[in-house]
Amino acid sequence: MTIQSLGYVGIGTPDPTAWAGYARDVIGLAVETGEPEDPVRYRLRMDQHPFRMWLTEASAGGVTVIGWEVRDAAALDEMTVRLKESGVDVTEGTDEECREREVARMVHFTGPVGIRTELFCGRRLAAGQFVSPLGVDFVTGDQGLGHVVMKTPHVQEAVDFYRDVLGFRLSDTADYPWGTFYFLGCNPRHHSVAFVRSYKNEGTHHILCEVTTPEEVGRALDRTREYDVKLMATLGKHANDGMFSFYMTSPAGFGIEIGAGGVQVDEDTWVSRTYTADIWGHHPVP
Repeated sequence: MTIQSLGYVGIGTPDPTAWAGYARDVIGLAVETGEPEDPVRYRLRMDQHPFRMWLTEASAGGVTVIGWEVRDAAALDEMTVRLKESGVDVTEGTDEECREREVARMVHFTGPVGIRTELFCGRRLAAGQFVSPLGVDFVTGDQGLGHVVMKTPHVQEAVDFYRDVLGFRLSDTADYPWGTFYFLGCNPRHHSVAFVRSYKNEGTHHILCEVTTPEEVGRALDRTREYDVKLMATLGKHANDGMFSFYMTSPAGFGIEIGAGGVQVDEDTWVSRTYTADIWGHHPVP
């Protein structure tokens, strides 16, 4: 596997200030305000990386950029060749773009769901320690920032691209009454990206922020009541990745999953299966 982890995501939202407040007060991310002329209104930090998410103003809410970290410059070159051989138009990131992402090198292309997809190496880590305003510890490290799940009518094309071109494994499939999900991983995290078939619209389903304990999940659930945040799905436990979690609606309309206890995949023994139900909970909230 050449891609190591989910490095960062860009988020578009009609109200970046509201999203920044939600990130700080409900999720527990550290928020940094952008410069006045900077299209990035806020940068959001959850570990030693300078930021894992950023917020720009957009008419509709959703992920606008997905950034995948690779091991080094040689791996970046290898992935670039693989993409070009597959007919993908790949562009080298400019010096200014690399400074904005705080990386040594980056390439970008249009990935599934029309999302700008970036591969980068040499992330510049922050000098200061991450301190959550709510005292939350997030599970990142070699598992990356979490996972992102996208909706699309072209599920098989997206899965084929991530598996056959980018080299992800198909961890599992879940065939639920409300949709069929395909989970793809690139490190010990069960999945770093997933796709669900949707004929109504295309875009972002949710982003996972994994915390270290079930108690932190419960505290986050309490904060949804305090700040009147609408739930997408009730507290529950997934059968495939073992995540104890709930889903809430972010100010941009897509979901945020707060979870703990996700399984880690052993590549030598893992078997991909199809699930039809969770262990308990995760009931959709109308």
